[in-house]
Amino acid sequence: MFNIFGRVKDLILAGFAIALPILYIIGRTQGKAAEKNKILKDELKTKEKVSKFYKKMAEHEDDPSTNDKRNFSKRLRDKGL
Repeated sequence: MFNIFGRVKDLILAGFAIALPILYIIGRTQGKAAEKNKILKDELKTKEKVSKFYKKMAEHEDDPSTNDKRNFSKRLRDKGL
């Protein structure tokens, strides 16, 4: 009677021993893909911010209040970029 339970227990442990490396490899590949996806999303957000910044700067390119230092510093204090 104990022999049957011992064999079942050995089969379960062997199954876990075989499945563990496979699960490890699958987890690493999915983790790499998730990390790469996160990096790409961050780069996309950064590029969008840069694009918005340059669009905002282009709107004020012909602003006469930025012709000399005094007006430029005053505009920066009042409105920012």
